[in-house]
Amino acid sequence: MTGGHKLWAPVMTLALAACGATAVRRLLVVTVRGTSMTPTHHHGERLLVRRTRTVRRGQVVVALRPRSPAVWREDRHSPLIVKRVAAVPGERVPPGRVVLLGDNTAASVDSRQLGFFPLDDVLGVVTRSLPRPEGAHRGCCRTEEIRHDLNPPGGAPGREGRGGAA
Repeated sequence: MTGGHKLWAPVMTLALAACGATAVRRLLVVTVRGTSMTPTHHHGERLLVRRTRTVRRGQVVVALRPRSPAVWREDRHSPLIVKRVAAVPGERVPPGRVVLLGDNTAASVDSRQLGFFPLDDVLGVVTRSLPRPEGAHRGCCRTEEIRHDLNPPGGAPGREGRGGAA
């Protein structure tokens, strides 16, 4: 039976590697920047995001920051934003668009100022908060630097950035 064990080890290694590769493509970790999602999510909090463009009203999502206005009060260097879906296509929203709002309306730049967001700019849905890395303290503005491919599934290649999200 020792020979059978020798066959299973490479098969299990390949299976685990395939699962890991799939998770990397489907999951994203971002760090919240700013206070627009307080009290739900706080500055410096790390979030696990499942990549998808299928969203429902009430879900918290990560999206590409619109390239436009100078109205951004939060971290202007982050290419991502974290907001809550307030309306989806069919709810007085045109096809391919969503309404995104911050939970802290006094500190959020969102659909109230910018209008509808393209659904194609939504990278995914927040699934949970992640624990802070050991040694990180509450006052730390960035718990870790994460490089990732910003393209949503089926998106255009070549756009890379950091994992911080306003």
